[in-house]
Amino acid sequence: MFVSLGLGSVIATALDAAPWLIAVGRHKNEVFAGVGVMLAITYWLAIVRPRQRDCPPGEVCHIDSPAMRVTRLLFWASVAIWAGAVTFTCAALWWVRLQS
Repeated sequence: MFVSLGLGSVIATALDAAPWLIAVGRHKNEVFAGVGVMLAITYWLAIVRPRQRDCPPGEVCHIDSPAMRVTRLLFWASVAIWAGAVTFTCAALWWVRLQS
């Protein structure tokens, strides 16, 4: 599939530079689950807990402070990247199984 997209040499170069990626790829379910757990913990730390705290406006811990807005933005971007990676991996595995 990557070769048809013109990415075969990119994958080969990446695996040549970091051969440990193959070992990580064998445990993709555990990696995705671990990252999902870490994102759930981060959700509590970045979204839920600040709303429960009684921080006065102007403090860094206040829900509307620029730092908290950036934290929420980065959290949701991380969730989108993780969900895309899980979806792409599952779809690619499904497609490979259909081809064989």
